[in-house]
Parts: sequence; C-alpha cells; structure tokens
Amino acid sequence: MAALPLVREFSWECVARDFDDVGPEACVAEILDDLLAHNPHYLEMALRCAKDLDDPERIMTGFAMFYRILAHGARIRGGAVPRITPETRDIVSTLIGEFGEERFVLLAIDTLRDENPCLLQMADGFSSRRENYLTVMQGFALLYKCLAAQAVTDRLMTLTSSGNFSGPKGLPAPEA
Repeated sequence: MAALPLVREFSWECVARDFDDVGPEACVAEILDDLLAHNPHYLEMALRCAKDLDDPERIMTGFAMFYRILAHGARIRGGAVPRITPETRDIVSTLIGEFGEERFVLLAIDTLRDENPCLLQMADGFSSRRENYLTVMQGFALLYKCLAAQAVTDRLMTLTSSGNFSGPKGLPAPEA
C-alpha cells in the first residue's frame, strides 16, 4: 500500500494546464504561499535543495509543481498532502545519516518508482533538463520520502487514537 495517493496523468495535465494558463510565476507564488501557510517544512527543504543549484528559481518551480501535482491527486481522492513535522524531518535526516546519502536516495527513488511512477516521470523529465540532474533528483526523492514518512506517521497516529490499532502479531498497542 502506497503511503501517498497514486498520481495519475490527469493530475499532472491539470497542473501543467494551470501553469500554461496562469503562468509559472503566478502559480509558483500561489504554491509557495500555500506551502508557507500549510507545509513550511516542505518549503524549507525545497528551498535548501534548490539554493545551491544552477537556477534556484527554476528548481523551485519544479519542486512547487511536484507538490501541486501530489496535492491535486490527493484532493480528487478526498485527501490532502501531509504536513511535514519537524520530528519527521529529523527522522528522515537520521535515516540519511544511517544509510548514507547515496543509499537513501536510491531507496527513496525506488519507493517513488514503485508507488508513484507518474510522479517519478515528472521529476525525471524536469531534472533531465537541468545541468545538475542527480542533485535535482535527490531533492525530489528527499521531498517525496519526507511526505511519505509523514503520511505513514499520520495514519498510525489516527489508528492509535481511534483504538483501531493492534500491535504486531495481534498484540494490543502499548499504553500511552
């Protein structure tokens, strides 16, 4: 089961049409305002990934479009993109330290390929037009993995608080 909603080409096409109709600058400004209000840690990580690359504004356009496509896919299924918490960001940072950056990115891209191939195609297409392909793809992989980790955490918290969670092999959830 995928942690995040499966993105279909329809969502990608709708977002691309918005970017064409309204213009990339206006769309990115709207997405960044939304991120600042509703997902500031995604925004912080995206800005950090983009800042040292050849064209940070263009890279942020790709990261913003990536988020908007995920949000569109979630919205048409009645959901929302999870809000990354500092705890999840720190857990992912710890995992990067334990696995090593290269291994973590490979695993994150495998997850993206398995769970959301259309989104991987968007990220790959965008990154392939950049001078620093690998670094841009690492950014997409990090952002996706943080959102996926947050989705799993949110789902577990919901199950635990509703009393519908039983621990491993049918054991009851630990008392809080």
